[in-house]
Amino acid sequence: MVDGIWIPLVTPFRSGKIDVESLQALVEYYARSGITGMVALGTTAEAALLSDVERATVLRTIVDAAPAGLPVIVGVGGLDTREFVKEIDRLEQWDVAGYLVSAPAWLCPDQAGLRWHFERIAGRTQRPIVLYNVPHRTGVSIDPDTVRQLTDHANIVAIKECEPHHFDALRDLPVDVLCGTDKAFLDCLLTGGAGGILASAHVCADLLVDIQRLAGTGHATEARQRFDVLRPVVELLFSAPNPSAIKAMLAFDRLISSEVRMPITPANPALVARLRVAHETLRALRAK
Repeated sequence: MVDGIWIPLVTPFRSGKIDVESLQALVEYYARSGITGMVALGTTAEAALLSDVERATVLRTIVDAAPAGLPVIVGVGGLDTREFVKEIDRLEQWDVAGYLVSAPAWLCPDQAGLRWHFERIAGRTQRPIVLYNVPHRTGVSIDPDTVRQLTDHANIVAIKECEPHHFDALRDLPVDVLCGTDKAFLDCLLTGGAGGILASAHVCADLLVDIQRLAGTGHATEARQRFDVLRPVVELLFSAPNPSAIKAMLAFDRLISSEVRMPITPANPALVARLRVAHETLRALRAK
């Protein structure tokens, strides 16, 4: 079962280069936060802006730094299914727990084309595959009925779902549903979701873990009250191109620098000021 809070790790930069030391420290820090696992080279990692050498450096750093028992899955995306398959072949040498795989971007295939895409990938590996439905990036949505058909493949085990209106349709399928739209996390849980792959976990992993615990133990009202307080902070983190705001907030605690890679621009001064207020809000929530 793929459940709990998974963190899609950012890629720290310093003077244009990967800050390996800070990335190691992030892995060690989040390993103590109560999360279930980590995603390497996802969209929050600015993976599309990394060279092949940089991608290997990031993956090696995360895999080496992750403690035994903390699974790491790897993001796989792009345009051409054949390139997805080649990437899977390259990744098979790594000690990873599975793959987070998106639809091909730009092409906007129909549902038959999406089935073909994911079936080619599922047939290339025996490791678990988490489907990634992120239409605002790929231009196409994976229909719940397509997910149902894909679950005939034993290694297609979960979906990171970014369209909240799909949550209810997915609840009875033999697949674990992980929320991919942070502000809809509680709604996902309350419709049977198993957890979330949440970029906001960079700043509030412990609070999200606690909210899931409450929701899963019959305390939905208290979970809702806590998430309602947390939601404005979560939404603020996505008010600039991801992961600009997240990196800016992490920089307050000197975990990493706020540096991003163009064309992603850093958080502007007005947003940084609002993030400082949000940072204090999180501090107050933990003090309760």
